[in-house]
Parts: sequence; structure tokens; C-alpha cells
Amino acid sequence: MRPRWRKMARDLWAARGRTVAMIAAIALSVAAVTAFLAAASILSTEIDANYRAANPASATLHLTRSIGPEQLAVARATPGVTDAAARSTVAARIRVQGGPWQSLLLFVSADGDPQRVASVRVEAGSWPPPAGQLFLERTALPFLGVHVGDRVEVLAPYGRLTTFDVAGAVHDGGVAPADQERTVYARTTTAALAEMGLPTGLDELEIAVGGPGGPSGDAAQIEAVAQDLASRLGAAGYPTTSIDVPPPLRHPHYGQMAMVATSMLLFGALSLLMSSILVAAMIGGTLTAQIRQIGAMKAVGATTSQVFGMYLTMTAVIAGLATAIAVAPGLLLGRFIAGLGGSMLNLDIDPTTMSPLVIVVAIAAGVLVPVLVAVPALLRGTRRTVREAIDDHGTEPVGATARLLTVLRRLPLGRDTAIAARGLLRRPGRFALTVGMLALAGAGAITGLNTSIGWDRLVQSGLDARAYDAEVRFAGPVATASLREITDAVPGVSRTEPLRALPATVHGAAPVDVVHVYPDDAHGSLTMVAPPPNASFTAPPIVAGRWLRDDDMEAVVLTTLAVAQQAPAAVVGDRLPLTVNGRTSSWTIVGIAQEFGTQGTAYVTSAEFTAASGTSADAATILRLGAAGTTQADRSHALDGLTAVLDAKGLPVERAFTTDALRAALDGHVFVLVEALFVIAAIMAIVGLLGLSTSLSTSVTERTREYAIMRTIGATGGFIRSTVVIEGVLTASAALVLAIIAAIPAGAALGVFIGQNAFRQDLPFTYAPAPLLIWSLLSLAGAVVATIAAANRAARLTVSRALTIS
Repeated sequence: MRPRWRKMARDLWAARGRTVAMIAAIALSVAAVTAFLAAASILSTEIDANYRAANPASATLHLTRSIGPEQLAVARATPGVTDAAARSTVAARIRVQGGPWQSLLLFVSADGDPQRVASVRVEAGSWPPPAGQLFLERTALPFLGVHVGDRVEVLAPYGRLTTFDVAGAVHDGGVAPADQERTVYARTTTAALAEMGLPTGLDELEIAVGGPGGPSGDAAQIEAVAQDLASRLGAAGYPTTSIDVPPPLRHPHYGQMAMVATSMLLFGALSLLMSSILVAAMIGGTLTAQIRQIGAMKAVGATTSQVFGMYLTMTAVIAGLATAIAVAPGLLLGRFIAGLGGSMLNLDIDPTTMSPLVIVVAIAAGVLVPVLVAVPALLRGTRRTVREAIDDHGTEPVGATARLLTVLRRLPLGRDTAIAARGLLRRPGRFALTVGMLALAGAGAITGLNTSIGWDRLVQSGLDARAYDAEVRFAGPVATASLREITDAVPGVSRTEPLRALPATVHGAAPVDVVHVYPDDAHGSLTMVAPPPNASFTAPPIVAGRWLRDDDMEAVVLTTLAVAQQAPAAVVGDRLPLTVNGRTSSWTIVGIAQEFGTQGTAYVTSAEFTAASGTSADAATILRLGAAGTTQADRSHALDGLTAVLDAKGLPVERAFTTDALRAALDGHVFVLVEALFVIAAIMAIVGLLGLSTSLSTSVTERTREYAIMRTIGATGGFIRSTVVIEGVLTASAALVLAIIAAIPAGAALGVFIGQNAFRQDLPFTYAPAPLLIWSLLSLAGAVVATIAAANRAARLTVSRALTIS
């Protein structure tokens, strides 16, 4: 082995404590990056595979008449249509006998339907279900607390209470988990409709659009084919009222998945950058401690490139060992995270679908990033001439550093604090790297915690803006007078507010209006709502324009989600044509409201709603209520009591929910992200404090003779120990100031990114005191703990031992 490689090995062994710390820091970061890369790769592949495996409908045509074999034949003969199926969707409620009602969306098909379009995979039982049975989507089983073979009760508007056996479980890759949406998805046939006392006709025509290469991902092509089919059906006496075209080949929660994956990758990259800075600082410290050795090597013939290559190899060895240790655990962690994400998105996860590039990128990042970050420090340390290296005595700093020291000497600081400050500024480059690394850790941790709090505030602000405790939705209009009579007699209900609402579409140039909504009738839908005059429950915050006035004519207030999904370029003052109840009218946008947790909504006055829809002003389709009590139990009790009376009266209740259920549904959408932010903050804190510990350890090694001189002139071990600890606290304090500043733009940017990608709405900018306090205590206390080992080592040095160290 060549002498320089033997020297490198001895140096690594001599500084094995610092070497292990560097390897640990890089390994932690590489494991995080590998895990997030693997999870993102698996999820991005599986979300497409699961969704496409169901052969989702490219478009759904809503007809005014029941569909028969002739209409299916027309559909299948239309150019661009690869398959078609007649279906129906029934919104109802479901419960285990004696339990609370839950929302149910029942997807109905004919007995002989081959299930080629919008299909599901049967996981338990045999399709089609026998009479008196239905299939539940697999996530509904634990949500309801039932098993295959158990009995459930179903009540649909205008139908009768019916008991069904759970025939089996299916996996529908196109819907979210039941507990996340607080909705049970089920599959059955028209026979079940007859048992429920409902018409058995199927009035939804689902079509798959594509060609020899597979399903189409072109929304314009899909809309054109659907319009063509609607024209053909209309000519045959089967008019189409509207067409649903969801984003082609995209899972309803694709944006959610992309947001989680990108956020995790961003923080993982920051963690890797921090550990790379740590390596650069430590290698720089090693070079500083070995300046005279470098001079000696050059004196006996070593070139700058040889010395540079030796220390560059040392850096690569450290990074390579860390990467080798971290990749396998990172892959396992990535599979675990992908599993959590799969649960959140109701996906079947196959970890073997991970791209091999993940391993290549992880290894390249783990080795190359630390090496590249360390290159400037290596160049500075190895370019010194023999004369400069041998003449290095650690002289007094010059320039800005010297001026700062002059200022510090004038301050009324204790001797230990003054010596600590001078020690830090003795190596300003390393001090800057250590502060930068800790600042990155602090900014990342504060930003992550603030983002989590921002999410909570967004949800809470959405609930506070509602000002009601529960909501009941009817399948048809109900006389407001009868509602008042009923609610006045229900215990636990303090006040109510009836509203009118109907599905709406943005009217375009095509003959039939198109809505970009998914088959669950939630993601992408638009509803026109008319609050009563002087409404107290409905007052969403206005972000542009104004709220409605009672004398407004043809005025509409859109929610931000309605703008994003239905009219992306719309601004206050624009005219917007809307179709409701088969009638099209033009409206002036007078305001844009921020209403979180609700699908797209167009608010109009009650009088204008009557004129636009042709419905009675004395009927409501939504009833919002306030509970007499303030607890969750009070809200549930009030709603249960009200729905029981409404059911007894035979009113067409479609769904009912409390604001607590709404909050649970909203929180379920970002559970994985919130948990990941806490884990990432912890990883960054560990890496940052490791960096501080190893930086001070290197500083103690470099200043051994200085400590010997201090001991010679009377300094005690306790004084030296406090000096080293103060260095750590000063470093952490400087980093804390930078972290507090950097977290402001970082938090704002992350809130916009997460909010827009997941919910088309910015998270409120949050800079809460709790994350600042948590990170301040953690970083300062961690600085003390991280410096104890180095401080004790410095305090235990004897004069004779210190003076014999070369």
C-alpha cells in the first residue's frame, strides 16, 4: 500500500469518533432520500396501475330515460368508443343495525353486465350477488365494523328500509378509502333496487374512449366522442342532460400523492445537503489540523493533485461507506411509506414496481453530493505551498473577522464567553458551515411543524366559517314549513337554516354541458346554492369581490375550488353561463369565496335561484343545524335525533353528517404528510446536532496546545469546559437566528405548494410560536449535550499530555 493511502487509513482510524459521526449523518440522510425516492417511485407507478386496472369510464352520459340494449349498441358503434355499460348511482345511507348512519354511494349494474367498464376486483364472494345481498368496497368493512356475511341496513331516499347481507368485498381502485371520505362505496345489481322499492332503470351510460394503443388520455378527444354519442342518442329519442368527464387516466387523489411525494423528497434532499456540509466541515477541520503534515508531504515530493486526491478519496470512502449502510434500510423504509400511502389512496402496492433508477440515484447522491460539497474545502486546504503550510501558526484572524473580534472585545462579556467567541471566529469558514447546517435543520424543522399547524388552521377556519354543527341533504325539495315544524320539536337542536341547492354545470359551446367530475359525484362537482336572506350559517370568507346582496340580479359568488375546477380563468366581473335544472342563464361573478372542505359551489340569491331553476321558493334541499350542546356527543345526538324524525316522516334524506365527520375526512387526506413532516424534522435535528458535535470535537483537537497554555496560566478544567460549551451554544444561537428568518419564505412556499397541489387552495401562512419554542429549546439544549464530550475531553487534558501531542 502506498504511503499516502496508509496515512489516510491511519487518519480515519485516529479520528474514528468523528468518522463514525460523519458516516452516521450521511447514512441517515441517504436512508431518508432513498426511502422517499422509493416510495414516490412505487406510488406513482401503482396509482396509475390500480386506476387503469379498473378500466375507468372515460365519460359518463346522464340520460333522461332508462338505457336498453339498443342504446348500448349505439354507444359501442360510435367511433372512438371501445366499450360501454349501463349503470346507475344511488346516494343512500347505510348502518349496522343499531349503529349510526353513514353515507352510502351504491353503484348499480344489470345482472348480465360483463363488468368491463369501471370494473372492480372481487376479493371475497362471487359476483353477481344473490338477491338480498350487496358487495362492499373493501375499505368499508373496517369503517363499518362488519365482515362478509354480516347484515347491514340501507335506506335510500324515496325507498324503504332494506336489510342486506354483505355478500363479499371488492377493490375499486378509483375511489378513496371509506374512512377518508366518510362514505361507504358498494356494488350491486338492479335486483337490489327493486328490493329497496326504487325504479330499476339504469340512466347512466359509461363509455371507454380510446383506440388500439389503449384508453385515451386526451380530454378534448373524449369530450368530442361523448358529444357525438349524445347527438346520436338524442336523435334516437334518448336526450343527454350532462356529460361527466373526469381528468383522463388520473386517480382522484393523484395530486395528493404527488404533493406528499414531492414534499418528502424536498426535505430528504435538504437532509442530504446538511450531512454533506457536515462532511465538508469535518474534512476541512482535518486539513486544518494537518496543515504541517501537508507541508511535509509536499516537501518530500507530493504534488497538490496527489494530496487533493488523497483527501478527496477519504471523503468518498466516508460517503461510500455511509451509502452502503443506508441504501438497504432506506429501500425497506420506502416500501413501508409506500404501504402507508397505498392505504391512504386505497391502492394495492407491489414493491417490485420500484424503478431500478431509485438505487442508482440514491447511490449517486449519497456518494457524489458529499464529495462535491467538500471540494471547495479540499482545494483551500491542499493548495497551500510548503512555506505557507509550515509557517501556519493559527495567527490572529484578519479582515472582517478581525473587526468583529475587536467589537466583541469591547462588549461586557465574561472571559469564558469572549474566549469561546474568539475560538469560533478562529476558523470562520468552518463556523459558517456549521451554522449553515444547523440553520438548514432549524428552518426545515420549523417549516415542517408550521405547515402541520397551518393545515390544522385551514381545516379549523373552514369549520369556523360554517358556524353550524351538522348538515342534512335531501334527494328532493322539502317544504320549509314542515321542516321548521319538525326541527322545533327535536331535543338537542337549537336552530336550523334551510338552503336550496341543485347540481350545476358551466355552459359551453358544445350541445351538452360537460362536468369534470369523478364517478363518486364529489371530486370535481359543482353545486348552485341559495342561502336564505340574512343567513347566519353560510358566510364563507371573501377573497375577491364581495358577498351577495339581497337585491343582486344575476350575481354569483364562486368558491375558489369552483374557479379552479370549472372556470380557471374567471375573475370578478366576468360573465359565466351556468345550467341548473336544465335551464341555462348568465351570471356576473361578484365575488370569490374561500370555503374549505366543500366541493365547488356557486352561491346565488334565493330569488335568482328560483328564477334560474324554476323551483319553489318554499322548499329546501339542505338543512343546516346548530346543536344545543358544544361537545361532539351533543352534535351527534342532535343529528341522530333529527334524522330519526325525518325518516319517520318519510322525508327523502340522502345523507347527514356532523362537522366532526367532515374534519375526520379532511385530516385523512394528509395523514401521511403530517406524520412524515414530524419524522423529517427529527432527522434534520439529529444530523444538525451531529454536525455541531463533530465540529467542536475537531476544534478541541486543533486547539489542544491552546488549552495547555490556558491550564499553565491557571485555567481550571471547569473554566475550559464552560468555554467549549459556550462555543456550542453560540453556534446554535447564530444558527437559530438564521433558521427563524429562513423559515418565513420556506413556510410560505411550502404552504402554497401543498395547498395548491392537494386542495387548490393555499395553506394559511403560519408562523406559530410553538415550533419556534420547540426548536429553540431543542437546538440550545442539544448544543449543550452535543458539546459535553468535547468539553470533557478538553477539560481533562493535562499540560504534559497536551504539549506532547503533535
